[in-house]
Amino acid sequence: MIQSILVACVVVACALYWTGRLFPRARLSAWGMIAATLQRMGAPERWRTIAARRATPRTGGGCGGCSGCAGTSCTPDKKQKAGSK
Repeated sequence: MIQSILVACVVVACALYWTGRLFPRARLSAWGMIAATLQRMGAPERWRTIAARRATPRTGGGCGGCSGCAGTSCTPDKKQKAGSK
């Protein structure tokens, strides 16, 4: 019985993770609903701040670890030499 509950929790956690990765707008919408619900319930300020921060879309930027950093768009400390990994 306990194993079934643990497996179900892991499956739900994985499903939520991949839903957030594959459908970012759904994730942002869900966090927005959570933030609004916490606001109405009078939850602690820290929880409301975290939910509101996660509901705000982020812009991509910075070095994503790709091998394209040999160009001129990266700062000198992140540039890779040609042929290096």
